Amino acid sequence: MSKLRWKWIGYHIYSNILTLAFIAVVLYLVIPSETLQTVSWSTALTAFAVTAAGSIVLGIGCGFNFTRNIRSRLEEVSVGAKNLAYGNLKYRLPFTEDKEVGDIALAFNDMANRLETQVAVLQKLAEENEELIQKTKSTAVTEERQRLARELHDAVSQQLFAISMTAATASRLIERKPEKCATMISNIEESAGKAQAEMRALLLQLRPVTLENQKLTDAITSLAQELETKQNMGIELHLEDAELPSTVENQLYRVVQEGLSNVLRHAEASQVQIRLSVSDAHRVQLRIEDNGKGFDTNQTAGQTSYGLQSIRERIASLGGTVDWLSVPGQGTRLEVRLPIASQKSSPPQMKEG
Repeated sequence: MSKLRWKWIGYHIYSNILTLAFIAVVLYLVIPSETLQTVSWSTALTAFAVTAAGSIVLGIGCGFNFTRNIRSRLEEVSVGAKNLAYGNLKYRLPFTEDKEVGDIALAFNDMANRLETQVAVLQKLAEENEELIQKTKSTAVTEERQRLARELHDAVSQQLFAISMTAATASRLIERKPEKCATMISNIEESAGKAQAEMRALLLQLRPVTLENQKLTDAITSLAQELETKQNMGIELHLEDAELPSTVENQLYRVVQEGLSNVLRHAEASQVQIRLSVSDAHRVQLRIEDNGKGFDTNQTAGQTSYGLQSIRERIASLGGTVDWLSVPGQGTRLEVRLPIASQKSSPPQMKEG
């Protein structure tokens, strides 16, 4: 502010001196020469010096007063800017009719009005988004519960009902027809095994994603080790470690969960192989292969399967493809191919000349 103050002081002094010089020239041209000759040079110089000194003092006073007024106004603008920065969007500048900085005050107040309006709109959108998120979560939880209820009713509940009916019949035939009773007990054992596999598959789907503190390969390895200890199944892993986007890793882990769940529920396999590979950092390939009983892909394609549909939707959301290759009596292979979007490079610089 000191530079601005001295600038305006100099401007006022300079303007006063120019005014004084202009008056002297006018007087010299208007007053007759005989009158001018009666005035001594010392008197003229003294009058000029006094007038010049008065002009300098007047210029300093006017410049100081003007810059002090400007400084106070700019300090108010600075205080207003700090109020807006700290969240006081109701602050407005009062001197909108000021001649010097009134336009600045008007522009400042207009900016504050716009900021207040935009913040209100953003907060309203945030509230609406939060409501939508909560509704979406509630809907997702409800749909998942309904799906699990259907799975339990269609699979586990029916298996348990069959076990109950077979056990009741066997208890009545154990003395009269022991051979048929032995067959029924064998059926009970088979049904119990299927129900157990269904329950493990459902629990596997409910297992949360655990990629927050570990890599995808470590999470798949941990999942495979957990299944091997709880299920009579060997899992062979061929996992290539690579840096993948977190969204891709989460979806691939969920696909592995769904794939292993389908193997537990339907395949009756004793061996599973999981292979994860990355080609030139541009494509990732996931393969889950089992030696189970397989299925007819043509017949399954026309049926509704939540597990298969979930895998398709997860990979399709990332722009990938999914294929099932299966031969009845020999096993099934799930293949996932997913492109990895590369970072856009900056445009080449134009050469000068």
